Amino acid sequence: MRREHTFETIEHTADIGVIGKGKTMAEAFENTAYGMFSIIADLDNYTPTQTIEIEAEGDDAVNLLERFLSLLIVIIDGDCVLPLDFEIMEMSPGKLTCKVYARPFGEDIEWLGPTIKAVTYHQMAVEKHGDEWRTRVIFDV
Repeated sequence: MRREHTFETIEHTADIGVIGKGKTMAEAFENTAYGMFSIIADLDNYTPTQTIEIEAEGDDAVNLLERFLSLLIVIIDGDCVLPLDFEIMEMSPGKLTCKVYARPFGEDIEWLGPTIKAVTYHQMAVEKHGDEWRTRVIFDV
């Protein structure tokens, strides 16, 4: 499952951030997640071998995005798998269900950048601009 992802990275003092974009809020969340992991590896170079389903809940869109991305950090840190792509199956106010396409760590993974330690609330945003949804997230690296 390879799709085009729309995001950009942003420099922020000692940290790094991502602006995700999409036609829907779900697509913007997916692209933000893809951007987050593209900081540490060239995701297009690897093929997923497993699917993990996660559910995130939050009080509002910003909190939901933080919880979603934080769960993905738990997957990479705790399960030792590299998330490669994301498909939000259901999204409602305060809740989402996502399929994460991943592969186990291996010696063949070329790590590009720093480890992402945490998602911060600093300047975090989920906004609609015309016909496009945008997210902004700064990661502690």
